[in-house]
Amino acid sequence: MLRLLTLPPLVLAPALILCACMAYPLNPHHIYAFVNPQKKQPSKTPDEMTEVEKKAFVEKLLIEKGLLDPRGWNFPKTAFDYAKLVEPHLGVPPKIDLGEAVEIPLYVDGVRTYGNLAQRCDNRSMLGKETVSGSTLQRYEGRAADGTPLPDVVWVSFGRNSTRDPAKPFGSVQMIGYNRKTGATAFFESSDQIHPWVKLDQKTLRMRGKMPWIDNPEEFNKAFLVPEPTRPQCVQCHQADPFITNSFINAAKIPGTNENVVPILDRHSPYFVIGGDNWDMRTIHIEGNKCFDCHRVGMSTMAMFMENGWNPNQHMPPRNPGTLAKDLDQLLNAWRNGPASVPGGKWMLPPTGGKPAQVAGDDYPNKAHFNKPSLKAK
Repeated sequence: MLRLLTLPPLVLAPALILCACMAYPLNPHHIYAFVNPQKKQPSKTPDEMTEVEKKAFVEKLLIEKGLLDPRGWNFPKTAFDYAKLVEPHLGVPPKIDLGEAVEIPLYVDGVRTYGNLAQRCDNRSMLGKETVSGSTLQRYEGRAADGTPLPDVVWVSFGRNSTRDPAKPFGSVQMIGYNRKTGATAFFESSDQIHPWVKLDQKTLRMRGKMPWIDNPEEFNKAFLVPEPTRPQCVQCHQADPFITNSFINAAKIPGTNENVVPILDRHSPYFVIGGDNWDMRTIHIEGNKCFDCHRVGMSTMAMFMENGWNPNQHMPPRNPGTLAKDLDQLLNAWRNGPASVPGGKWMLPPTGGKPAQVAGDDYPNKAHFNKPSLKAK
C-alpha cells in the first residue's frame, strides 16, 4: 500500500512566509510569532517600522531559523533590471495578453465545469488551494529585442486564478523563460493583487487583460516581482525542471493540436536559474530505479502533490499506472532516510550549458531546508 508523506514545518514555513511577504503587507510580528513563538515581540510596532527595518528584521529571523541563506541571492532589485540580466540568455520576455492565452479546462466527472470547484474537479491543481476555472497558459517562442526569433528559447505565461468574488480578481500572473540548449531559466511573478491589470468573465471567471511590458519599466516593476531571500526559492516547487506539470496543467493544449501548452522536458534537459547561484538544485537519483527512466523527480514537488491527494500509483507510469510501485517505494524510502540509505542512491545536479549532470556530495554548499529528507510515513 502506498505510504503517504507528511510535510514537516520547515517545508510549510516558507509557504506561509511567502503569503505574508508577497501577497499582503509585511507584518514582522506575525512572522516572528510563527518562526519563534517563545521569544519576545520586537519593541517597535509594524506601523513604527520602516519597510527597510521590517525586511531586515524578518531576514534576521529567517537566518536564525535556517530558512534563509545569509549569503544572499544574486537577483537585481527590480523586474526590469532582471529582464536586462536574462536578455543575453533568453531574449526579452513576452507581451502577455491573457485574452489570447489558452484557458485551462476543468472537469467534474468528465464534464467541462466552471466556477470555484474547490477540490471537486477531476483535474485539481494539487497545490493545496481551491481550484477555480479561468486560469490560462500560453507558450511563446523566444525573441531578441530586435524581434529576431530565438528557436532554442521558450517562454510560458501562467495566469493563476484563485478568485472567489468575480468583482475582485485574485491570483497571479507568472512567466518562465527557458533555453533548451543551455538550461538558462528565469522566473517572474506578480503579486496576488492583480486587479489593476486583470478582469474576469462573469460566468466562467476566465482571466483577461494585458500585463505591463518592458517598454514601460515603471509599470513592469509594479506588475512583476523578482525572487527575494525572504521568499521561497522558485526551485522548491520547480525542482526537477522549470515547468511543473500535472493533470491540471496538462489539460491546456495548443489550439488545433493535442500538444500540451507547457513543454514536457526529460531527465537530460539542462537547468539552471539565472541569479539563483546559491539555490539548491539537487534532486534524488537512484541507479536502476525506473522512476527516473524518463525524467528527474523533484521530491519537494511530489510531496506537495501527494499531500493534496495525488497517488503516484494511480497515474505513473502514464501508460500503465501502478506497475512501478516497488520503484516508488524505494524512492520514498530514499526521501525519508536520505539517498545514501538505498543502493545506488545519490543527490544529483542537472546538466547545465553543455556540462553533464554531476553528483552533489556532502560538501555541497547550497543545501536548503526543502531538500532535507525528513518526511515521515503515516
